[in-house]
Amino acid sequence: MTPDSHDLLNACAGRLPELQSRRLMLYAGANLPSSAAVNAYSPALSAYPAMGPPFFKEQPETDLVSELEMRASHTAMRLFNAAWAEVRLPSCTLANLAIYHAFCRPGDRILAPAAEHGGHLSQRRAGTPQLAGLQVEDLPFDTADCQLDTTRTVELIESTKPKLVVLGRSVMLKADDIAPVVRAAKAAGAKTLFDASHVLGLIAGGVYPNPFDTGVDLISSSTYKTLPGRPQGLVLGRSAQDGQTLRGMLDARMLANYDAGRLPSLLLTLEEALADGGVYASAIVSNSAALHGALKAAGLPVIGAEAGETHTHQLLLPLAADVDPRDTMLALQTHGILIGTCVDPSRPGHSALRLGTQFITRQGMGTGKMQEVAQLLAQVLRRAPCGRLCVDPGVKPARMRESVERLVQQVKNGY
Repeated sequence: MTPDSHDLLNACAGRLPELQSRRLMLYAGANLPSSAAVNAYSPALSAYPAMGPPFFKEQPETDLVSELEMRASHTAMRLFNAAWAEVRLPSCTLANLAIYHAFCRPGDRILAPAAEHGGHLSQRRAGTPQLAGLQVEDLPFDTADCQLDTTRTVELIESTKPKLVVLGRSVMLKADDIAPVVRAAKAAGAKTLFDASHVLGLIAGGVYPNPFDTGVDLISSSTYKTLPGRPQGLVLGRSAQDGQTLRGMLDARMLANYDAGRLPSLLLTLEEALADGGVYASAIVSNSAALHGALKAAGLPVIGAEAGETHTHQLLLPLAADVDPRDTMLALQTHGILIGTCVDPSRPGHSALRLGTQFITRQGMGTGKMQEVAQLLAQVLRRAPCGRLCVDPGVKPARMRESVERLVQQVKNGY
């Protein structure tokens, strides 16, 4: 029977308690904003447009929106050591599109991550760059280390002279060595863009290298993964002129209106990250390292940063070649375990489960709970003859859901 509006609204109201109390959330692209940030959303600020630069807008009584734009921008600048910040865009995909239009022309060549290496649709060939008429060439990738191939990328920049080099991916297990790439791009007259959507909170917390320290020109990001905010886009830059270029294009061609009601929430999330001092980010990478070790100890094949390397929030569990990734995700869902899937960048044509530790860390799970998380996964997953993983059809979902709820309730109750 199709649910009516009342049923749907009730389901929406119960969604957060369900996620916090009855699910093991290991999806790498989700997080929990603070209650203060959630409650700060202001519908009144979305009542009508606030078009144009701060304090020079086309509508009356928009000074409050202007103040919020300025405060959120300045807080982001402090947090990420940026010369400017653009806080009005609704998503990183649209932020990347805006950057393409502001700094490139149709027919320009850009270098960006390939889909099979974890490149996002807003970066790769047959994706968002096509909307700007750009020619995309894949960045070289080291499948053995699951990292950008720095040497070959430098050679490609020198030989092709691109307009823009796009760094960062949706599958990021450890930091790439981007300094030589940035130097080569500058020498070739190309700008560099680092898409930090997945690691923005880790950069804010000082546990992932800030791309600006290597000379990157632009950082784009979403705000709801390792930075625990409401969804929107963020662009940061090193050059004041680049900020003027982007904002001029946005005001003239892209932002007739936007949801200004998000600004108070974004401001609080950024201020909370400043005040946190890296505690949350450090806990994320500690949990990733602990979960990596626990998964190995449980006999599961796992791909992630190794000893001596800095973890992110992500780990991969490679799937068997004959297993449908979506079916695997839905099967885990019936067990109360929420994990997304992705390409396996270490083996072209294969898929993996992509685990993220940022949500469970936000819930309060520490390294001591990672062994229990690994044991739950080891109970529901089994090795196929090829050595890769699939869901064990013999495990009863009801029993697994009980185990999942027991674990998350323990965390909720502080033990």
